[in-house]
Order: sequence, then structure tokens, then C-alpha cells
Amino acid sequence: MLFFLLANLTDDGLQACVENPDFFAEACDTVEVPGARLLSRYATLGQYDFVVLVEADSAQTMSRLSVVLGANGHVHVESMQAITAHLMSEREEQLIRGSTPKQQIDPTQAAS
Repeated sequence: MLFFLLANLTDDGLQACVENPDFFAEACDTVEVPGARLLSRYATLGQYDFVVLVEADSAQTMSRLSVVLGANGHVHVESMQAITAHLMSEREEQLIRGSTPKQQIDPTQAAS
């Protein structure tokens, strides 16, 4: 399962980043939760300070990771499960609904 972890620095986290700009990255490197792996992390502008892509074997594991990273990284965490965009394609929608795709008519083979 993939998750996006959205993080905002706490006051302590902000101070830690002023003292050491790599603080959050280092905190991410030290987090170890069985069943979870941090795939990538980004500092962002806007509503969130950091976005982290995480692979976890369950929502429970992701919850555990959120608490550990929140404590170690001095961040408030919001997480969202990620589903590939292909699930939103027309073909996938038809598979979900159990209908068959409409057959395309080749105009070069159409009878007159």
C-alpha cells in the first residue's frame, strides 16, 4: 500500500531546522518501523512543509510510522492512502462495474 505523508513542522521542529537544515531528512533516515519504507521525501512550499511517499503493509503500520516520525521529526502528520491513477481510467471503471468495453468500429471495414 502506498501513502502520502503530509507534514508540518512544530515550533520545536522549526527551531531544529534553523539549527540544522537537514534535521527532517536525518529524522526520516533514522525512522524504522517494520513493514514500512520511506520511498522519497520532499520539502514543499504551500500548505505543507514536507511530503513523504511511504510504502506500508497496512494502515496500522502507517499509523505507527506517523507517530514515530511525528515524534522524531517534530512534525504534525496527516497521511493519505495513494491509489494509482489507472484505477480511474475508463477500462478500469468498466471492470469495476462488470460491463464489457464497447467495441470500436473500424471505419475502413464498415459495410455500406
